[in-house]
This record gives sequence, C-alpha cells and structure tokens, in this order.
Amino acid sequence: MRGQRYSATVPYRYILSLLFLSYVVAFIDRGLVAVAGAPIKQELALSDFQFGLLNGTAFVALYCLCGIPLGWLADRTQRSLVIAVGLIFWSTMTAVCALATSFAGFFVARIGVGFGEACLVPAALSLLGSVVPGDRMGKSIALFLMGATVGNGIALVTGGYILERFGAAAISVSLLGDIAPWRALFLLASIPGMLLAVFFLAIREPARASIASGPIHAFKDALRLLWSNRGPYGFLTASTACIIVLSQAQAAWTPLFFVRSYGIAPGPSALLVGGLFSISAPVGQWFGGILIDQLNARGSAAAPSIVQAASSLLCIPAAIIFCLSKRIECSAIAYVAFNFLAFAATPAGLTGWQFLTPARSKGLVVALLVAAVTLAGVGLGIPAVGFMTDHYFHDESALGRSLLAVILAAAVTGCATAILAQRVLAAAALRARSA
Repeated sequence: MRGQRYSATVPYRYILSLLFLSYVVAFIDRGLVAVAGAPIKQELALSDFQFGLLNGTAFVALYCLCGIPLGWLADRTQRSLVIAVGLIFWSTMTAVCALATSFAGFFVARIGVGFGEACLVPAALSLLGSVVPGDRMGKSIALFLMGATVGNGIALVTGGYILERFGAAAISVSLLGDIAPWRALFLLASIPGMLLAVFFLAIREPARASIASGPIHAFKDALRLLWSNRGPYGFLTASTACIIVLSQAQAAWTPLFFVRSYGIAPGPSALLVGGLFSISAPVGQWFGGILIDQLNARGSAAAPSIVQAASSLLCIPAAIIFCLSKRIECSAIAYVAFNFLAFAATPAGLTGWQFLTPARSKGLVVALLVAAVTLAGVGLGIPAVGFMTDHYFHDESALGRSLLAVILAAAVTGCATAILAQRVLAAAALRARSA
C-alpha cells in the first residue's frame, strides 16, 4: 500500500525528471574538461596523453571501484539520499578543479568528482526499476541518459561562449581574485548540483522488501548471478563498453580536434561542437529508446543488442568523413550523423541489464557492470586517442587519425559482440521475465 500512495502522490515522471537533471549536472562537470582542453593544456603544460588521463582515467579511478559498494548500498537504503550526498560531494570536487595548479592537483580533483558520481547510475537504475512501468523502460532509460547529452551540450555551448567572450582575460571572483575563464567555468558548474540535492532529500521512496545480507554475501550473490548468465551479460557488457568508447571518446576530443584541424579558436570550437552535439545526441538517444521499446513490444527480447549492432556498423562511414575530411563543413555534417548513431545505442546496455537482473540485486549488479564498461570505455578509450597521437603518430595534427583508429576498433568489436549477444540475450531475458 505504501508503494501505491507513493505512485499517486509522486508520479514516476517526477522521479525521472530529477534523475535526468542529476545526469545533466554530472555531464556538465565531465564535459568542461573537453571544453577547456586548450587553455588547460597550455596553463598546466600537459601532453595529449596527460590530458587524456585527466579527461578519462582520473575520473574512473574511484568511479569504478567505489560504484560497487555504493551499488550495494543503493539496494539496502534510501537511494535518493545516496544520490543527494553524491551530488554535494562531486559538486564540491568540481569547484576544487578550479583551484588546481598542476597535473597532479587536477588529477586528484577529478578522482574526487568520479568518486561522487559513482553513486548515481546504480542508485538511479535501482530507483527507476521500482517506479517505471516495464513497457516504458526503454524510453525512461533513454530520457535519463539524455541528461548526459544535454549536460555535455550545455557545457560546450556555455563554456564555449564564456571562453570566446573573455578569451585570455582574467575574471574577478570574490575571495579568489582574478582567475582564468576556464577556472570560472568549474566554479559555476559546482552550483547546480548543490541545489538539486535538496530536491532529492525530499523524495519519499516506495517500500521495498528488506534485504538482510551483508556486503560480502551480496557480492557473492551478484557474481553468482553474473556467472550463471555469463553469455548474455558478457556479450551485452562488451558491446556496451564499445558503445561508450564511440560516444565518449569523440565527445572528449572533438573540440580540440576542430581547433587543431581547422584552425578555429577554443571558444568557437566548443560552441560549434555544442550546437551539433545538442541536436544529434539527445535525438539519437530518444530514437534508440523508442526503437528498443517497439522491438521489445513485437516480441524481440534481443532488442538492445539489435540496436547496438546496427548503430555500431552504420556509424563507420560517418566516422571516416568526420575524422578525415579536409573541410570543416563536411566534417561537421558527418559528425552529426555519427553522433546520432552512436548515441542511439546508449540506452541499450542499461535496458538489457534491467531485463536480465532481479530487483533485489539491481543496484549492485548494475554497479559492477557500469564499473566494467566505464573503465574500458572512458578509462582506456579516451587516453588511447592521446596515446596514439603522442607515441604512434608523433604529431598533434594527427589527432583525427588517432580518433578514427579508436572509433573503428570500437565499432567493429561492438558490432561483433552485439551480434553474438542476440541469441543468448533473448533466451535469458525471457527466463528472467518468467521468473
């Protein structure tokens, strides 16, 4: 009865809206490193590989490790409280990024941001699983994930405008004096998360059956579940990691790629990428979520893998033009097509995991899987681009070729693993629904 009162007074759409906004805030914080890449590299004297570490590896260092106990916590306590505390912590660490004066200091601050954000996806997926009707799960997850693209778009457009407006001129901030514009961006980005935390503290969650098992026992149960369904979980998770490489590697490097390849300033580059990204990525995610729900409604239990395989394959021609074109107009048009296709596949992994995972273990299992795909997609995929530029091509102007090499590897592998996942995912999802 408590769950029914909850549904009547606080519709699931309200919860979904808050989770969407929390992901917006998270990806504003993440996206600013890419937006301000040129001035950060210059002021802190970074190589491309170091910049890739800041943009990817530093973030996932604790994001992956701490997401697992936080996922266990989300299965056993108030998820909205976990998210509120996470919002406050990662927003504080975003502000600390503005004070960094060295690679090491910035690296530690980004580790803190990753630690705070580690709670969000496991707790959000667990909460969505409790309040969203099953036939709307694909669209709901797509809307939640759209927060990432909207946040990235806001970071690019707002950050690009501020960088263009102030250039290298210092901005006066109370208590801190005159600071570089990129530092002011991180200070501004720390504010919305603090405000949003208040709304999460006021949420009344639906009742859940109590789970008495401790963390060790729960962890063993989760591993046992994953191992008993290692085929569907393994192939789906591998293809999901490749999709993250496709969506996140280019998002991290495209503003700097346009600066180097077409000679435009960092501010206009971020504005251009932000405009293109804000159009293509959210529309792609929404389309992907609708497509998954429609395929599922027609009896295709392997709908997530079908979408992943098609998106991975179809994005290859657009990626080639985007990364290698000599004209910025052609590159920009191809970028829109590539982005649409890459982000259309992003709801698939989380939707498939929802279908496979029992409610009692959802937070912990999702945390384990998110840790795996984030480590591969963000922790390795983003630095791989910079590593190839520094150590293989030995030329900063070859950033487009480095980016294309990583994209092609992820697309081919993602398509292959998604195809392998289809049959085993269909059988496992049907078994889970019957249970």
